[in-house]
Amino acid sequence: MIQFDEPAFNVYMKEAADWGVAALERAAEGLSCTTAVHICYGYGIQANVDWKASLGHEWRQYEQVFPALAKSTIQQVSLECIHSHVPMELMRLLDGKDVLVGVIDVASNTVETPEEVADTIGRALQYVAREKLYACTNCGMAPMPREVALAKLEALATGAALARERYDQFTP
Repeated sequence: MIQFDEPAFNVYMKEAADWGVAALERAAEGLSCTTAVHICYGYGIQANVDWKASLGHEWRQYEQVFPALAKSTIQQVSLECIHSHVPMELMRLLDGKDVLVGVIDVASNTVETPEEVADTIGRALQYVAREKLYACTNCGMAPMPREVALAKLEALATGAALARERYDQFTP
């Protein structure tokens, strides 16, 4: 599997739906493995924090690029969902794609509970078919203390198991 990290798709929405998806297609050309794109909202630097604070209550930027991604050959789309202001219903625009749902916040050392993880998965299941949904972290965990990262991954695994029990028969 190869995952492309794409921080520009949430900033240059109109352009990303055109040249951004074309660039992804070109990068994936000739690959025989599964391909994914992670659309990142950025972490750590004050400019990103300030920018996100200016976006308002709902972050609807994905509305402009999701239809183009749905038509692309990229098989999976990785999204930051926990503590995000992206409306989950926008996942409907990714029909046919595997959706990697970020259920772990990597911008905080607070460890999610398995119940929080399962709840986020449950909300995503309203818009993504069960067999197309994969629980994951919002982004990479490299800057976080090892013991926190391990605890968060344990919460991810336990919460995903809880979600499987809760939503076993659920289909959107």
